[in-house]
Amino acid sequence: MTQSFDQNLWEKLVATGKKLERKQTHGLHDVFVETILATLNYYGASEEQLKLAGFDLYTAKYKIWDWLGMCLTGRLGKEKDPLYSCIENMANLYILQNDVGGWVWWLRGHDLDVEKPHRCEDCIKSYHDWIKEVFE
Repeated sequence: MTQSFDQNLWEKLVATGKKLERKQTHGLHDVFVETILATLNYYGASEEQLKLAGFDLYTAKYKIWDWLGMCLTGRLGKEKDPLYSCIENMANLYILQNDVGGWVWWLRGHDLDVEKPHRCEDCIKSYHDWIKEVFE
């Protein structure tokens, strides 16, 4: 059974991701993977879904756009599930932020229930400042 999904969103996600993530795997620190998993948990991800997402992001280290694209096409659930709307919002945010670190920093500091995904220059700057402080 094939799931329907927003083909236009998927295409924008893939195009954005191919520009942003050129390495074989994502480069996010584990603390940010925890943020992604906590967001999924908040939106009702089951233990099985969290395990799968954890494997995808901790072990396989799929590029974020690739992982989000798989989720849009049904990897974590059906289109009508609340978790699926979270994935759609995360994909829209990824495209708008146009910065992987800024994307995950936005997830840490904003509320997807209250705010629509939008570009946040402060999140992008904060992420890059954090990376510089911690790793340089």
